[in-house]
Amino acid sequence: MKNISKRLISSLLALTLISCAAGCQNKDENNALSSVPLKIATVDEPTAASSEPDIGEHKDYGEEFAKISESGSIIIVDQDDTKRGLELFEMTLGSGCLEFYANELNKTKDLVGNKVNVYSMIIPTACELYTPKNQRKNIDSQAQLIEDVKDMLVEVKLVDVFPTLTAHNAENIYYRTDSRWTPLGAYYAGKVFAQTAGVPYADISEYAPTTPKDYLGDLIYMCDSAGSATLESVPDKFSYYTPKTGFKTNYYDDQFEYLVTDKFYSEVEDSLYKGYYKGGYYSLRIDTNVKNDRKLLLIKDDFGTVMPTFFTSSFSEIYVISYDYFGANIIEMIQEFGITDVLYAMNAFTISDERVYTLETLRSQATHGNLNDDAPKDEDNDSYDSSDSDTEKGSDTDDCDSIDDSDNISSEIEYIYGVGINNQIGIAGSDTDLPLTTESTASEYSEYGDDFGGNEADAGEYGYDDGYDDSYDDNYDY
Repeated sequence: MKNISKRLISSLLALTLISCAAGCQNKDENNALSSVPLKIATVDEPTAASSEPDIGEHKDYGEEFAKISESGSIIIVDQDDTKRGLELFEMTLGSGCLEFYANELNKTKDLVGNKVNVYSMIIPTACELYTPKNQRKNIDSQAQLIEDVKDMLVEVKLVDVFPTLTAHNAENIYYRTDSRWTPLGAYYAGKVFAQTAGVPYADISEYAPTTPKDYLGDLIYMCDSAGSATLESVPDKFSYYTPKTGFKTNYYDDQFEYLVTDKFYSEVEDSLYKGYYKGGYYSLRIDTNVKNDRKLLLIKDDFGTVMPTFFTSSFSEIYVISYDYFGANIIEMIQEFGITDVLYAMNAFTISDERVYTLETLRSQATHGNLNDDAPKDEDNDSYDSSDSDTEKGSDTDDCDSIDDSDNISSEIEYIYGVGINNQIGIAGSDTDLPLTTESTASEYSEYGDDFGGNEADAGEYGYDDGYDDSYDDNYDY
């Protein structure tokens, strides 16, 4: 009996060893496969982005307690050997803003018809993902907000990015010193949109990242002096991602009149977030090498500013407008340019207060003049990317020739300065307007700022989504 037991045990051990060996071999094969860079499908035969669950680095911040200090209009959370500033989200009960938002998207969808897809991406802010357990009772649920809007949408497709962002919340997807998300967060959200829209989406490995730099965001202006000093001691790392495939960025004014072909991102010292297309105050048309005849209109707030280049593997053309600065009629724009997909990408703060009423203006306002989409087009955009220089306003050339440095500041660049300032002053509601003349020079606008966004005085207007005290306006820089 003992001999039988020994033989049985030996047999079981042998089977176990064989099974383990096979498992290790399969594991090695899987590791070898996972080391191969993921490529997107050919743009000539577009394939939808994978709908497999997006698993990342996650932590249940809402289930843990943390040290908290109130500072101005934010709180500072001390957790995981670092500190993070958070704006606390609170809905205004009975405001009707969510109902208005959903109804406005429904009206847009009804007007553009079945040939145009309309999507709603409500972007949660950092407090939804990082507020600790001992502070959760002081915020309203943005996840519930997204669900409430979903129930009100009719034939508008919800792009629910909350589960994916939650799955990656232990990664660098939101700044700690800024009210906005990072480009990496926008990348993950863009993938969810690509899955919903049924278009290809390039893996993050297909982008060239910059070397991270220290960055202090807008939350330091929402703190008291002690809180500001705390956040300044733990700066963020700032980076952005450039597609390795060719694309071309064309700038337009608020009436969608062509201005210039220029870089998508231009580094601005001490104002890094403003480097995205000269502060994000312009309308864009981005030409790509994708041949699928899908054209995207991105209607965005400040969160959406970092998203457009992540769609350069998904759409043949990408139109970008800011919901609070655009002066033409979007229904006319959709029809005129043959746009197939309209994405509203705005954060929860934007759609839950009075700034959301601007969306009705976009749909109902009159277009002054003719929508002008006459930027030079090429069949091959390989030579155009964020490193290219300016093409002169109104030029017929297809080349992005550099402007002669001896010209000091060209008339085209002066024009861009003027439009940027008027976008912030005139359209944002100031009583002051500056003339748009090619005889003007950048020095005339120096009191309004030293970069292509210019005016710091209106930095707190809707679209910045920060709500910091106006007394900081003159020194606002991020």
